[in-house]
Amino acid sequence: MSENTYILDDEGNPVPEPDLLKWASWFEDIDNRRIAETYFGDIHVSTVFLAMLHHDKNTLSTDCTMLFETMVFADNETLARIMELSETDDRSIIAMFIGETDIQKRYRMRDEALKGHQKMCAFLDVCINKGLL
Repeated sequence: MSENTYILDDEGNPVPEPDLLKWASWFEDIDNRRIAETYFGDIHVSTVFLAMLHHDKNTLSTDCTMLFETMVFADNETLARIMELSETDDRSIIAMFIGETDIQKRYRMRDEALKGHQKMCAFLDVCINKGLL
């Protein structure tokens, strides 16, 4: 039994799922968890429901749990250029420690995640249209 595992209900709201077998069965289908996906050629923006409690990398507070995540997938050179153009350091905590580049933003609520996905896509769209990427 787990207190940290969640699934989405029919309206897309996170609900606890303490039965790990039920949770795992639901979790294995990415279509259950993906809430937004956008492609810009070889750049892929994906926003998913994490289905397990994660904590904000910028705070040690346990009351700042994150259940949604937007990631940008591209080759390392493109990711590095996006980070260079960005005003924030959106690498995952693992990437920060090992000196790699990835782009990850986490959110508490679905509506925040969808807005974050749209914001990331708008940023990439501007960068592409200005010839910066």
